[in-house]
Amino acid sequence: CGSLMTVAARFRALSRRLLWWAAQGAHHVDFSWILPALARLPMTLAYRAAHWRGLINASTGRDWRSMALGRRHIRSQSLAGYRLLPVLASEETLSAWCAERFVVEAREELEAQLVATNRVDGLNCRFEPAQAAVVGLGRKRGLVLLTPHFDSFFLGVAFLARSGAKVNLMSSAVTQQPGVDPAVTRHFFKKYRGLEHYLNGGKVLDMETGLRQFYRLLERGETLVVLGDAPVLPDGVSAQVDLLGASRLVAGGALRMAQSTGSDIGAYVCRHLERNNYALELGPVGTADESAAIDAVYAFLGAAIQSNPGR
Repeated sequence: CGSLMTVAARFRALSRRLLWWAAQGAHHVDFSWILPALARLPMTLAYRAAHWRGLINASTGRDWRSMALGRRHIRSQSLAGYRLLPVLASEETLSAWCAERFVVEAREELEAQLVATNRVDGLNCRFEPAQAAVVGLGRKRGLVLLTPHFDSFFLGVAFLARSGAKVNLMSSAVTQQPGVDPAVTRHFFKKYRGLEHYLNGGKVLDMETGLRQFYRLLERGETLVVLGDAPVLPDGVSAQVDLLGASRLVAGGALRMAQSTGSDIGAYVCRHLERNNYALELGPVGTADESAAIDAVYAFLGAAIQSNPGR
């Protein structure tokens, strides 16, 4: 009996290894071939295919982060996060939000490929002229714009630059770490280099290469986009903000840079409407030294997230 149990355990372990090997292979093919192919389709078909790709990812819990770490943690952590929101939601609603989160990310990955293949000019964005003027060329001070991992936040950077301003994005080299599939690393490289084509001379710069580069561009009066919902890094600068019904600790480097350079601070969200149509909304912009301006920025971001948590 003991030997049979040992054989069964070894068989289960071998089966798990084979399944994981197959999943890794499919993941590589998806980012190497399938996703780039979707970006070459007519827009209507591309968005429809991205939606179905997201549903498949939701059913399997697949995400490039989970594939890199070797564990399907995104679904459970998303559900845990949704339970922290100041809203009453059933388990069915929480599950629906979680599924939508995978669908939205699949669309964002398609949008990244559209950026990489220079198809952004075929995308429509509603951006009020008065709001565009706030970001535009007439600015005398630097501007830090916060945005969360929400809806089409990445594509919003390109739409911001349609104001004529020189726009920059703070990125991270996390996708270059060991364990990340090489196809995913290439995806992000092409995504960032493709975005630079639309930024009026702006750059996508990794924070790991040093913060001085961000201070300099703000001192020149340029615009810098930073993800405002990032967690505090070990030994990093933090900020205590009111967000989504509670006082929360977030990375505070963007706020410090804005204050040190005398820059303004604001926020934006970019929403996907249908197919290749979007809307960009600029939140309040104020002086970074004023606590009321920081409160207004995070109130704006929190309201956007709470209006549609699945995104």
